[in-house]
Amino acid sequence: MLCASVFGREAGLAPLVEFAGVSRLLEQESARIVALFDDSKKLCSVALLTLEVEGRGVALRLLATPEKKRGRGHGRRLVTRLGESTAVRVTTSDPRLEAFFTTFGLERWYRHAGSELRTGFNARSSVDSLSMAPEVVDFQADAVLRAFKRDPAVFERYKTRFAEGLEHFNTLT
Repeated sequence: MLCASVFGREAGLAPLVEFAGVSRLLEQESARIVALFDDSKKLCSVALLTLEVEGRGVALRLLATPEKKRGRGHGRRLVTRLGESTAVRVTTSDPRLEAFFTTFGLERWYRHAGSELRTGFNARSSVDSLSMAPEVVDFQADAVLRAFKRDPAVFERYKTRFAEGLEHFNTLT
């Protein structure tokens, strides 16, 4: 759901590559999924966090709110709650998203050299410059694509899991 919501359902291989790579990070316990549910146990918002290599903070990799729950502050509440207990960062090249995440408490922003990317940090982070920021655990998207091309069974397995996840998502909202 996260991948499809962020990338769109017609985004080619990008959501599937993200799903496969993130699945491995979750298996290695280098990523976490956190969610906010309402009183009737319906999903309000969900976030994918990847850990910093040093384990002191997290990067908000994906954030999604089901369409019928959008505009009610659920995503903001989820990220704000996370930020109350841990150092959080987010990276974007979109000035609108930067402004959006600033309202969540990610107030210190640094531009990546030679790039439009900017990374914002919350108050719990001790980072005073981008060069001080610990590395975040990640995966290589091109390696996932190579694995898909090399072994069609791997591609089919992830494609099936992705489709089943989308179907299951509808039962949560």
